[in-house]
Parts: sequence; structure tokens; C-alpha cells
Amino acid sequence: MSDQHDPNPPLNTFIVRFWQEPGASKPRWRGQVQHVQSGERTTFAGETTLLSFIRRWVQILKSSEEPREGGEP
Repeated sequence: MSDQHDPNPPLNTFIVRFWQEPGASKPRWRGQVQHVQSGERTTFAGETTLLSFIRRWVQILKSSEEPREGGEP
């Protein structure tokens, strides 16, 4: 079985979990994201890691490439 994955499968599903870690002065939020189709997951403490993980599996459209309402380009 190959370690490589298709970067653009027809469907990508993610499970994102958040929890709060108690801290001395201020509680911190943590999370875990899982790509359902592959089972791969990672933990994160900020949006940079979360979005980086998701970008590995899907190509995010640039704002100028987003489809217009009605589905026409």
C-alpha cells in the first residue's frame, strides 16, 4: 500500500474537534482535525495548522476563482 494520497479525491470529509485546556490565568483552546477518507489526523492550537492540514487534501479556490451565484463562472 502506498504512503501517497490523491490530493483531490472526489469527496473530502473532515471531523474537527475542539476542547478547552484549563490554564493558570487563561484557558486555551486546542483541537484535532481528521480526514475521514484516509483516517489521517493531527492536533492543532491555532488556525494555521488546521488550515494547512486541510489544504493538503483540497485545493482552496482563490477569491477571484470562486463560482458566481447560479453556478456560472
